[in-house]
Amino acid sequence: MKAGFFTKIDLPRHEEKAFEDFLLGKSEHTKVVDSDSRMHKTRGVSAHDWLKIADDRYFHGYFREGISGYARVLQIDQGQISAWVGQVRILVDVGQYDSAVYWADKGIELLEDARLLAFAKAYAFAYGGKVEAAKAIINVPVEKNESPMLWLLRGEILLRIKMNFIQRLLAPHKNIGRLGAFFCFLKALSLDQRDPFINQRIGFAYLNGGDHRRAFDHLKVSLNEVAENPLTLYGLAKCYAEDRDYEHALYYVKKAIAGNPNLDSAFTLLQWLHSPARNLFGIFGGKKQL
Repeated sequence: MKAGFFTKIDLPRHEEKAFEDFLLGKSEHTKVVDSDSRMHKTRGVSAHDWLKIADDRYFHGYFREGISGYARVLQIDQGQISAWVGQVRILVDVGQYDSAVYWADKGIELLEDARLLAFAKAYAFAYGGKVEAAKAIINVPVEKNESPMLWLLRGEILLRIKMNFIQRLLAPHKNIGRLGAFFCFLKALSLDQRDPFINQRIGFAYLNGGDHRRAFDHLKVSLNEVAENPLTLYGLAKCYAEDRDYEHALYYVKKAIAGNPNLDSAFTLLQWLHSPARNLFGIFGGKKQL
């Protein structure tokens, strides 16, 4: 996501066959094991079950296990578009934007109806700094009954579109920029306003867009639905840090690390919270209130 990635995953370069083999679940080393050994290689597990496992691991910030789980899904059934999208989202979240685009193109080649995956490709473009390329993909009519994931992706992309004062005056409608993102997020949550995954992702989208107050509201909803989620806890820690409430920031980032010690960005935040630079920064302005 933004400057600092959630974590780093040691993957082959996307130009190499080993990369494709890994993401399609063909490699022998795609055994899925997380830090507390709850996830392991199991014969006879269906694509649907692997998808649930991968979604859960991704939601909790276990990106390596999540991407391996999606690979298991595609090893069984390459028609599972949710697994393709999950792969792309994780690659973006760990900063491998070119690989995410490559992987999206691979899925688009194989799937007959890849509209959702095309939006995932635009998501990779947007976070990789190629906003115009992203806009070209999503600049199509969107039906009201589109899936929550498509609305979520569209909103996340729109938040990356920066508009200056003149552009806002000339285009004061809901299809562009932050206002457009807001309406997309409303649609993404229309089936379930308390959906923990969608609220978590909206929270991080706002956080990366510099709006930690809106981010806090969505992350709090997500945590209320699924307590102790380390990735959500990290997001809340970032919100408190942005609000200069360093006591709560420390509390939440420590809980995040305790739940998932693989979150590199959480350790980076913890180091900053203990640094002299943070103490100096805290002199300017008092604590705000979320």
